[in-house]
Amino acid sequence: MTPSSDDIERGIEDTRRRMDATQSAMTEKLEMLEEQIRETVEDAHSAVEDVVTSVKETISDTADTIKRTFDISYQTERHPWVVFSGSVLVGYLLGNRRGKSSSRSSPPGQNFDDEPYRHHLQRRLTSGGLTQFGNEIGSVKGAVVTAVIGMLWKMAKQALSRSYPQSEKTDTAK
Repeated sequence: MTPSSDDIERGIEDTRRRMDATQSAMTEKLEMLEEQIRETVEDAHSAVEDVVTSVKETISDTADTIKRTFDISYQTERHPWVVFSGSVLVGYLLGNRRGKSSSRSSPPGQNFDDEPYRHHLQRRLTSGGLTQFGNEIGSVKGAVVTAVIGMLWKMAKQALSRSYPQSEKTDTAK
């Protein structure tokens, strides 16, 4: 039984149809794969942009926080007593250090702790060197004390007005 030419042609035609179907299916699958790859790349690109934006915002917020931390006027407005106390402490430490270094650096015989030198210095000051400016020194002392008390009073009023905003006065006579 030999195949007839019609059978051969039918076989060839079936093979061509299967090849076309396979080619068509392969084209569809490649197009779907291309679309999935494109979507994945777009999603990855979007995710990277989101991360970059988030990092930029975080860096900006951190920079603002650092700027505010070292902004003396901002910190003075927010925490006036802490800044005042810190400045007093720094002044005390610097003044205390200055006093120690001057007594150490003075040559022998001119140390303020030496009894003869102290008596000599007192005699010079009381003999007219310092007494001629007594009234002026008293005036300056009074002005400084007045200014410090005024500043402390103003700071206390500001701190209290922020802590306890004005509200309706309650009748305490009940």
